[in-house]
Amino acid sequence: MKNKLFIMIVALAFAAVGLVAGFVFKVYEKIDFSGLIYKEDKTVESAKLPVKTTDKPVGILTVEQLFNIDTILVRKINLVKTIETYADVVHPETDIKDITFKIDGYVEEIYADFTGEYVKKGQPLVKIYSPKLVSAQEEFLRAYDYLKSIQNSNDSVLKSSAQKFYEAAYKRLLYWDITPKQIEKLKETRKVLKTMTLYSPYDGWIMEKFVYLGSKVEVGKPLFRIAKHEKLWVLAKIYEADIPFVKEGQTVELIFDSYPKKTIKGKIDYIYPMMDYKNRTRDVRIVIDNKDYKYLPGMYAKVNIKIPLGKVLALPDTAVINTGKKQVVFWQKEKGVFEPVFVKLGRYVDGYYEILKGVHEGMVVANSALFLLDADAQLRGKYSKGKKQIQMTHHQH
Repeated sequence: MKNKLFIMIVALAFAAVGLVAGFVFKVYEKIDFSGLIYKEDKTVESAKLPVKTTDKPVGILTVEQLFNIDTILVRKINLVKTIETYADVVHPETDIKDITFKIDGYVEEIYADFTGEYVKKGQPLVKIYSPKLVSAQEEFLRAYDYLKSIQNSNDSVLKSSAQKFYEAAYKRLLYWDITPKQIEKLKETRKVLKTMTLYSPYDGWIMEKFVYLGSKVEVGKPLFRIAKHEKLWVLAKIYEADIPFVKEGQTVELIFDSYPKKTIKGKIDYIYPMMDYKNRTRDVRIVIDNKDYKYLPGMYAKVNIKIPLGKVLALPDTAVINTGKKQVVFWQKEKGVFEPVFVKLGRYVDGYYEILKGVHEGMVVANSALFLLDADAQLRGKYSKGKKQIQMTHHQH
């Protein structure tokens, strides 16, 4: 008895499943495309659940109602490429200056004694003792004395030789930055300078200091490195895929972490001709004014570049099936019929494909849930891949 009851329950369960499945299948079979309403906002919204306003039985759903398919008008739009990246702030290479001494010696006093100090043009930096400088002054005095001693000589060759010797000694002192005024004083007082003070030839901050009290000074080796911050370089990192869009002269928006509420604008004035192999980026340079010294080398900036690409035929990526080799859109050929059309794509910009070929302005194509259209077409056997255009229709039974 129990076994018979169990068998009856199972049979009833299968019957119920069959009825539900049959109902779903019938609804699916009765899909048609007759409920689409085109609206001015470029999309076709799917209708809500039907109300009995026609002779069609209530409960018959359209494809749009089941799959929430909307459509979009193919048209030209103003395409704008937005590049968001980051940048580092650096000293302009043209602004960095090394201060050197033209003769060997030793540091006896330091006046600018720490990195970061601001110095003005003409400000003393260091006092240097140089044995060579002493010898050069003594040699000059000898040349000067000899020239004076033969002024009354009738030997023109001797006088010419003495004059050349004097001029060479004089020029050597000038080359070592002893001023004409100091040379005249040397001739008058005959007091040889044992040390020489080096003055800053520029305004700026000391970025690096290479000498200390007692340091040996060598010809050509920098003692200080200074720079002004009135202009700074912002080096923005452009990723490989974005490189073709970037051009000199484009406007750039910069936001610094130090001042997150302020946006400043600059222009790309140079694009570097090399890639960063590690990060796969290319540097572009933006020059910014910094007369108030608000921004500093080493700062980090967020970069926003908006590049107008003109008015082009374009569709959102939701309207395009891109398999890599082929690209398809579903054209609404008529109410109740969507037909796959192959298209040729151009640039991909911020969610939009530029359309080069395949559809023209004014056509209406499906904009969403294309995977459902594709699946339905394959289930019904209407998706023939051997044809250039593949028609997919839903027939009401």
